[in-house]
Amino acid sequence: MLINPHLAGWKEALHEGLRGSEGFIYALVDGVHNEAFYQKLEKMDYLLYQPLYATAPSADSETLGLGPILVQYSDVYRKRWDALLEMTNGLPALSIIVSPEPIEKLAARLIPWCVVDADDYTVALSFADTRILPTLVEALDAEQRGAFLGPATRWIYPGRDGVRLALVVAPEKALPAAEKVVLTAQQVSALMAASEPDSIAYQMSQYIGKPLARYTPFDAHLMIARWLQVANHVKMESSRDRFALCEFGLERPELIEDARYLALLEPGGGPRTLDETRAFLA
Repeated sequence: MLINPHLAGWKEALHEGLRGSEGFIYALVDGVHNEAFYQKLEKMDYLLYQPLYATAPSADSETLGLGPILVQYSDVYRKRWDALLEMTNGLPALSIIVSPEPIEKLAARLIPWCVVDADDYTVALSFADTRILPTLVEALDAEQRGAFLGPATRWIYPGRDGVRLALVVAPEKALPAAEKVVLTAQQVSALMAASEPDSIAYQMSQYIGKPLARYTPFDAHLMIARWLQVANHVKMESSRDRFALCEFGLERPELIEDARYLALLEPGGGPRTLDETRAFLA
C-alpha cells in the first residue's frame, strides 16, 4: 500500500460524480503497481483497452503490464470495470479521464510521455503514478500542458489520503499531441524533489520497516516531507544523512511540535551536520 485506501463507497461515489459526463470515460492505470491488473484485463475481451507500452520495441505481455494502460468504461460491464478499479485501491495507480477523444487518439497523445528527454537524459516518466502526476502537470509550461491534457474535460485521481482530487483542465486550450517531450533541468528538479519522500519511504519499507509501522502512507509521507524540509534548511546534502534524519524524526513524532524542531526552520538554523542536528534535538 503506497497511499491510503479509498473511503468506503468510493466506486459508487465515482459513478455518481461521472453521471452525465459528455465524452468517453477512461481509467488510466499504472500497471507497475499491480502486475495482476493487466493479466486480468487480457482475459476481458469485452472491455476496450490500450497499453501505452504497445509501441515499445519487442513489447511482450509482461512489458505491457508494467506500463500505463487505458481502459474504456462501458455501462454494460460496470461490475467488471469496478472489479478492475478495486485492484488499484491503496495504490497511486488510477486516474479517471473524461475526454471527447477516442481511445486510439488519447493513447497517441499520452504515449510520448512514457519516455522523455529529461535534461538530455532519456528516462521513463511515471506520469500515471498519481503521486507524481500533480507535480508534473504543475511543472509543465502552457504548451506542454495543452499537449498533455488535450481536450479532457475531467481528470480525477486519488490523493495520498485516499480522497478524490481533480487536475485543473482547460479543454479550450488543447493542443495537438507532442511528437517528443523534452523536460528542462528545472522541471526534472521539481519531479525529483517531489519523489524524494516516496523514495525514502520505499527504502525504509524494504530494509527497515519499523519506523513506518505506526503511520498510514499519508502520514508517513507528511512526516518525511517535514524532516526533508529541515534537511534542506540546514543544508544537509548527503542522501544517506537525509535518510538518517528522516528515520530519526519518524521514531520521534513528538518532535514536530517541539520548539527545537521549529527553531531549525528559522533563519540561522543551519548549516548543520547530521550529528549536530540530532544533538540539537536530543
